[in-house]
Amino acid sequence: MSSMRIAALEDDVDQAQMVQQILTFAGHDCHIFVDGKSILRQLKRESYDLLVLDWQLPDLTGPEVVQWVRANLEGHIPILFLTGRADERDIVDGLSCGADDYMVKPIRRGELMARVNALLRRAYPQLPAETFHVGVYTVDTRVREVQLRGQLVELTQKEYELALFLFRNVGRLLSRKHMLE
Repeated sequence: MSSMRIAALEDDVDQAQMVQQILTFAGHDCHIFVDGKSILRQLKRESYDLLVLDWQLPDLTGPEVVQWVRANLEGHIPILFLTGRADERDIVDGLSCGADDYMVKPIRRGELMARVNALLRRAYPQLPAETFHVGVYTVDTRVREVQLRGQLVELTQKEYELALFLFRNVGRLLSRKHMLE
């Protein structure tokens, strides 16, 4: 699985740093938020491939963040609750409000990575080598070519990778920072 952009909402700084360290070590780009309002502000400007949310926050609850995401963002971004709330009722409520998975703290590195990887595999299945069309462009990933109305477009390796990235993300909000990464 290639590097994914993950937003983690956790108000306990030590826990947030642990989540960030685990996900970064696995090769992902993990952004930490300590309150609900800051993650919602950022989600209006940038896209993420996965959200990891705590339930108890200083301003909003995890379920309120999930409901906002489901109501306001296009596509289905996978959401994992990572919380100390272990009652069956909380787990049912968390999954019922729109989260895709639920993990009870304490954070266990292996379990967190297994759940994150499973969510990412389901949400972003690896695309086989293929030819696909975007408007008047044809992209052939087997031979790493881009054609414009049937004419080969001469691209360097970096230009091809950027074009492929953009074509695979048509319609998604991509910040300049995200593209630079």
